[in-house]
Amino acid sequence: MSRFALARSWPTLAFALLLLGQAAALALSLGGGAGWLPWLLMGLLALSGLLALAALATLRRARAKAERAQRTLEEAIDALPASVEIYDETDRLVAFNQRLVEIYPHMLREFQRKAGFEDMVRASLARQGIPEAIGREEEWLAERKRERGRQRAPLLQNVHDDIWLRVFERRTPSGGIVGVRLDVSDLIHEQQRLAASQAHLHAIIQSAMNGILTLDAEGHVLEVNPSCEQLFGFSAAELQGGHLSMLFGGGLSELAPQSLLGQPREVSARHRSGEELSLQLTMAEVRTATTHLFVCIVTDFSERKRQELRLRRANELLARQSTTDGLTGVGNRRLFDQALQQEWLRSARSGQPLAILLVDIDHFKQYNDRYGHVAGDDALRRVATLLRSCVGRGGESVCRYGGEEFVVLLVDTDLAGAQVVAQRCLDSLRLAAIEHLASPVRPTLSLSIGVAARLGQAQVAAQSLLEAADAALYKAKQSGRAKMVCEARIA
Repeated sequence: MSRFALARSWPTLAFALLLLGQAAALALSLGGGAGWLPWLLMGLLALSGLLALAALATLRRARAKAERAQRTLEEAIDALPASVEIYDETDRLVAFNQRLVEIYPHMLREFQRKAGFEDMVRASLARQGIPEAIGREEEWLAERKRERGRQRAPLLQNVHDDIWLRVFERRTPSGGIVGVRLDVSDLIHEQQRLAASQAHLHAIIQSAMNGILTLDAEGHVLEVNPSCEQLFGFSAAELQGGHLSMLFGGGLSELAPQSLLGQPREVSARHRSGEELSLQLTMAEVRTATTHLFVCIVTDFSERKRQELRLRRANELLARQSTTDGLTGVGNRRLFDQALQQEWLRSARSGQPLAILLVDIDHFKQYNDRYGHVAGDDALRRVATLLRSCVGRGGESVCRYGGEEFVVLLVDTDLAGAQVVAQRCLDSLRLAAIEHLASPVRPTLSLSIGVAARLGQAQVAAQSLLEAADAALYKAKQSGRAKMVCEARIA
């Protein structure tokens, strides 16, 4: 026996021994014992009284201790953040804490009269205190009673004022039930806000015009949105599990998603049909305690690229048209003026000579009068082609100066070289033998050419070279035409 049990039972043992002694003394007295026996009996009686008083004091102390323990237990249960309710084997409430009253203040009377579980639930249903049961009260009550005390997992219950409770119920060995209700409203509300946020984000992703891919840490596709399916021409099922290299060119197969973080990157890709795509790729990292993902946003600017290309080509065409003679296809006066200024300054820097041939078709007005302007236009085109072929260097230096005049700009060419080119032009047109019966010079088209060559000087206007070639052309015309005349002054 333990020391505690012995301490509690000693008054009873002592009292039993005392009674046994009194019985023995009484038996001796009845048998005619000695005269001291009455005194012994009186002493035993007094001792019995003392023992009785001691036993009563011990019982009072034990009761007080038990009451303190009971009060401490009740205070501890009331201090719990969760409600506690205890039911007997008939499912009648026998104990509860203050938290239960705070959750169900309208049920205080039922709690105080220790009502049965079903009666309390019916009272709550009558007040529509259980939103999920509205409209199916009896069915809900039958399910609740059937599962009561048998749930393997806690029951989540929505009660009045949007309060959410996690209900734990366990049966005791005696057949009663102990229930604990934990208020998890904050957690549920946070989950609801998170679910709403996720639904909002999902709607944005699904309706986004840009392609959005979710990737694992190695760059494999986990999810794609509809815009991404439309962009590449593959379904989500076909894209999932594939690597970035399946979609993007430019060596992305060699890179991990981490290396694509930072500034947007322009990449090339192909649609399933083979159409080339110009894309902008932006990578973002999502890292939590349990998740490591990458989100790739793909912007399609293929049409913008195509428009830029069309615009560039149009601008190039416009630039060519603005510097090209529409009839002959060679450069126009504007192009010549720009080229003359640039090459004159370059000649001044390099110390290399710059030459000009100023070419005029002899008696071209008479040609138009005799053969018509359509034939005249054709003759201008043929002469321009011949000049370009004689100059070489791609023919960029041949320009139509105006009317029937052409000008040839010869870079890094001295007077002797310019004369060679001029003679080649004269011979080429003579061999072409374009009929011109109205010409007083000869029955075919002929040219008069003024030749000039100089070193460029920054302090001298480039126009001086043109003026020298014009003066030489004038002399060629005055001396009978169908020839070249040189005006050379190398400075």
